[in-house]
Amino acid sequence: MEADKSVTKKIGVMGGTFDPVHNGHLAIAEKAREEFGLERVLFVPSGIPPHKQKVFAPPVYRLAMVKIAVKDNKHFTVSDMEIKRRRPSYTYDTISLVKSMYPHMEIFFIAGEDALCEIKSWHRYEELVRMTIFLVAPRERKGSAGIPSVPFLECRFIDMPLLGMSSSYIRNCIWDKKTVKYLLPDEVLEYIRRQNLYGA
Repeated sequence: MEADKSVTKKIGVMGGTFDPVHNGHLAIAEKAREEFGLERVLFVPSGIPPHKQKVFAPPVYRLAMVKIAVKDNKHFTVSDMEIKRRRPSYTYDTISLVKSMYPHMEIFFIAGEDALCEIKSWHRYEELVRMTIFLVAPRERKGSAGIPSVPFLECRFIDMPLLGMSSSYIRNCIWDKKTVKYLLPDEVLEYIRRQNLYGA
């Protein structure tokens, strides 16, 4: 029996360096999935992030960590599309590719509020906002006051508490030999130690 394509399914896309992936990323993705009825959330680790000065773990390790982190959630999948690109990882290119891969699905991009405040610096942002709806994880400010006004930009805030957790904080804790237990999945921490990442 052919699937009923009149019912639009939804897919969430969550990009980032994931350097390393942590429980904050996972909580945001799961809350977005539940609240907005996403069929799945596609995690897309960046290869060469255009907005970051430095990435600390090589792409193959960051990809592996995300795969470890999401393996127990049947709604989460991981893509290496940006890592394979071997050029700067632009959200516009990723969303364009996801749309071609899932032509009958509505695309939602999951982003932090702080990142979305800088959307006018994103590559081809005026075209990007026509292709996706942004699901926004609250950071420092609750609401859309800090998000610039862009024609066709549609934002929906995820109903969840502020999460102050960051990859940089976790890296610094690991370098300083401080505990990161409960900040990231235990198996991810084990992988970090096996691969001697972040001075572990």
